[in-house]
Amino acid sequence: MQNEPLDILVIGCGVSGLTTGLLLQEAGHRVRIWAKTLPPYTTSNAAAAVWHPFKVHPPEKVAPWGAEAFRRFEKLLATPESGVIRSPVLEMRVERGADPAWRGVVGNFRHATAAELLPGRVDGYVFEALVIDTNRYLEYLRGRFLAQGGQIAQRTVERLDGAFVESQVVVNCTGLGARELVGDRDIHPSRGKVVRIRQRDFHQVILDDDDRSSMAYIIPRIDDIVLGGTDEEDVTGEHYRGEEYIESTTLDPEAEAIVQRVARLTPRLAEVTSADVLKVVTGWRPVRSQVRLEGERVTPERILLHNYGHGGAGVTLSWGCAREVVEQLAAMIG
Repeated sequence: MQNEPLDILVIGCGVSGLTTGLLLQEAGHRVRIWAKTLPPYTTSNAAAAVWHPFKVHPPEKVAPWGAEAFRRFEKLLATPESGVIRSPVLEMRVERGADPAWRGVVGNFRHATAAELLPGRVDGYVFEALVIDTNRYLEYLRGRFLAQGGQIAQRTVERLDGAFVESQVVVNCTGLGARELVGDRDIHPSRGKVVRIRQRDFHQVILDDDDRSSMAYIIPRIDDIVLGGTDEEDVTGEHYRGEEYIESTTLDPEAEAIVQRVARLTPRLAEVTSADVLKVVTGWRPVRSQVRLEGERVTPERILLHNYGHGGAGVTLSWGCAREVVEQLAAMIG
């Protein structure tokens, strides 16, 4: 297989699968994607998403993966159809701690002043980051992948044997699907719900999500504003039923509570009614003790690479993790 283009099958069509597929194409390989669920109904489509390493480990790997992704997203600022925009961010903290490892990646990082913080918040960060509007971004990735000769099929893969019949190199980007596909009981879901409202000429990201029970955040995008959220972790996975993305236009009691929590962050969003609501979206984050990014030889001829378990940072780490998949494959084929 050395120095020859390979036929590669990627399983999963969220941000990890699409980004990995693109970089494998750039490395000269022929790539197909199979997935049970396709955009716009993947977990990645439910993400807000602001560049921010949320709920993901290990930190020593997350930092370089995230930095690589940030550089890639910055280049996409010049491509409006990608949905990537720059945004000021205010993040509030309930306790003081060491500066985040990613402070050197974002722009103009500083600690918030007391006047910028809510009562009870003792510290915070102000910086410039990037918002990736998944309404546009997933379609942009899919379009690039297809334009470069990739193929995408909606197909459920229940056993890896079936995948290896099609390709000697398989990349597992199944997220929560890895729980059944490869028997990984470390990965489990965390349910997140957000309310998307009409854009009101409001363009600052505000994060106040230290406390899971009262978390609130605002992530303005191009055509809407994402109000969040929830982080309901199912550590055993017993209650997960394979959902990836659910949407409605109804402000149920949980969504109304989100709107009320967000109102404390800024008076400009204190009056949100059902008429303002575009969608109420629920997705399930693929949480793991740490990202699984590794390759293995199943047989002398068969290579399996894993890229999943990104928690709430799938978009944030996407390009960095995808590049490592390409590098690991190159090392394995010599």
